[in-house]
Amino acid sequence: MSKVVNNFAGLNGFVWWVGEIINRVDPLGLGRCQVRIFGWYGDTIEDSDLPWSVAMYPINNSKDFQAPSVGEWVVGFFLDGESGQFPVMMGVLPGVSQTNSGVGSNTGPVSTSYINPYSS
Repeated sequence: MSKVVNNFAGLNGFVWWVGEIINRVDPLGLGRCQVRIFGWYGDTIEDSDLPWSVAMYPINNSKDFQAPSVGEWVVGFFLDGESGQFPVMMGVLPGVSQTNSGVGSNTGPVSTSYINPYSS
Protein backbone atom coordinates (compact mmCIF):
# COMPACT_ATOMS: atom_id res chain seq x y z
CA MET A 1 0.00 0.00 0.00
CA SER A 2 1.38 3.41 -0.91
CA LYS A 3 1.79 6.23 1.56
CA VAL A 4 -0.67 9.11 1.27
CA VAL A 5 1.22 12.35 0.70
CA ASN A 6 -0.30 15.34 2.47
CA ASN A 7 2.57 17.71 1.84
CA PHE A 8 2.06 19.36 -1.52
CA ALA A 9 1.23 22.85 -2.82
CA GLY A 10 -2.42 23.64 -2.22
CA LEU A 11 -3.06 21.40 0.78
CA ASN A 12 -0.53 22.10 3.51
CA GLY A 13 3.21 22.59 3.75
CA PHE A 14 3.21 25.40 1.18
CA VAL A 15 6.82 26.64 1.15
CA TRP A 16 7.86 29.96 -0.38
CA TRP A 17 11.49 30.66 -1.24
CA VAL A 18 13.92 33.26 -2.60
CA GLY A 19 17.08 32.22 -4.42
CA GLU A 20 19.81 33.16 -6.87
CA ILE A 21 20.01 31.90 -10.46
CA ILE A 22 23.14 29.75 -10.78
CA ASN A 23 22.63 28.14 -14.20
CA ARG A 24 20.17 29.04 -16.96
CA VAL A 25 21.36 26.67 -19.68
CA ASP A 26 18.58 24.08 -19.63
CA PRO A 27 19.60 20.89 -21.45
CA LEU A 28 15.92 20.28 -22.32
CA GLY A 29 15.37 23.83 -23.62
CA LEU A 30 12.33 24.41 -21.39
CA GLY A 31 13.57 27.60 -19.72
CA ARG A 32 14.37 25.89 -16.44
CA CYS A 33 17.10 27.25 -14.16
CA GLN A 34 19.17 25.90 -11.34
CA VAL A 35 18.54 28.13 -8.33
CA ARG A 36 20.49 28.24 -5.06
CA ILE A 37 17.58 28.78 -2.68
CA PHE A 38 18.59 30.81 0.37
CA GLY A 39 18.36 28.88 3.64
CA TRP A 40 17.43 25.68 1.86
CA TYR A 41 20.35 24.45 -0.23
CA GLY A 42 23.58 25.04 1.67
CA ASP A 43 27.00 25.77 0.22
CA THR A 44 27.90 22.08 0.52
CA ILE A 45 25.63 21.20 -2.42
CA GLU A 46 27.43 21.50 -5.75
CA ASP A 47 25.82 23.81 -8.32
CA SER A 48 25.40 20.89 -10.72
CA ASP A 49 23.41 18.97 -8.07
CA LEU A 50 20.77 21.68 -7.58
CA PRO A 51 17.33 20.67 -8.87
CA TRP A 52 15.99 22.37 -11.99
CA SER A 53 13.39 25.02 -11.24
CA VAL A 54 10.54 25.37 -13.73
CA ALA A 55 9.13 28.77 -14.61
CA MET A 56 5.52 29.77 -14.09
CA TYR A 57 4.44 31.37 -17.37
CA PRO A 58 1.67 33.93 -17.71
CA ILE A 59 -1.52 32.23 -18.84
CA ASN A 60 -2.03 34.64 -21.76
CA ASN A 61 1.53 34.55 -23.17
CA SER A 62 3.04 31.17 -22.45
CA LYS A 63 5.16 30.96 -25.60
CA ASP A 64 7.21 34.12 -25.02
CA PHE A 65 9.60 33.44 -22.16
CA GLN A 66 13.24 34.22 -21.42
CA ALA A 67 15.02 32.62 -18.47
CA PRO A 68 16.33 34.99 -15.79
CA SER A 69 20.02 35.90 -15.97
CA VAL A 70 22.67 34.22 -13.82
CA GLY A 71 22.97 36.09 -10.54
CA GLU A 72 19.42 37.44 -10.51
CA TRP A 73 17.22 36.72 -7.52
CA VAL A 74 13.92 34.92 -8.05
CA VAL A 75 10.96 34.14 -5.81
CA GLY A 76 9.00 30.93 -5.97
CA PHE A 77 7.57 27.95 -4.15
CA PHE A 78 8.00 24.18 -3.97
CA LEU A 79 5.33 22.04 -5.64
CA ASP A 80 6.33 19.19 -3.34
CA GLY A 81 6.15 21.26 -0.14
CA GLU A 82 8.83 20.64 2.43
CA SER A 83 10.54 17.97 0.33
CA GLY A 84 12.05 20.89 -1.60
CA GLN A 85 12.88 19.02 -4.80
CA PHE A 86 10.42 20.59 -7.28
CA PRO A 87 10.93 24.37 -7.24
CA VAL A 88 8.81 26.73 -9.33
CA MET A 89 10.01 30.26 -10.20
CA MET A 90 7.26 32.89 -10.11
CA GLY A 91 9.17 36.08 -10.77
CA VAL A 92 12.40 38.06 -10.61
CA LEU A 93 13.10 40.49 -7.78
CA PRO A 94 14.41 43.85 -9.01
CA GLY A 95 18.09 44.57 -8.47
CA VAL A 96 20.99 46.56 -9.81
CA SER A 97 23.41 45.07 -12.33
CA GLN A 98 26.99 46.19 -11.76
CA THR A 99 29.89 45.57 -14.13
CA ASN A 100 33.46 45.63 -12.82
CA SER A 101 36.56 45.71 -14.98
CA GLY A 102 40.16 45.06 -14.06
CA VAL A 103 41.59 47.54 -11.55
CA GLY A 104 43.26 50.45 -13.34
CA SER A 105 42.77 48.88 -16.73
CA ASN A 106 40.15 49.33 -19.41
CA THR A 107 41.13 46.03 -20.99
CA GLY A 108 41.13 43.91 -17.84
CA PRO A 109 38.75 41.04 -17.12
CA VAL A 110 35.11 42.05 -16.89
CA SER A 111 32.62 40.51 -14.52
CA THR A 112 28.99 41.31 -13.88
CA SER A 113 27.47 40.97 -10.43
CA TYR A 114 23.90 41.39 -9.31
CA ILE A 115 23.42 43.64 -6.30
CA ASN A 116 20.13 43.04 -4.57
CA PRO A 117 18.68 46.09 -2.79
CA TYR A 118 17.16 43.89 -0.08
CA SER A 119 20.49 42.89 1.44
CA SER A 120 22.21 45.12 3.99
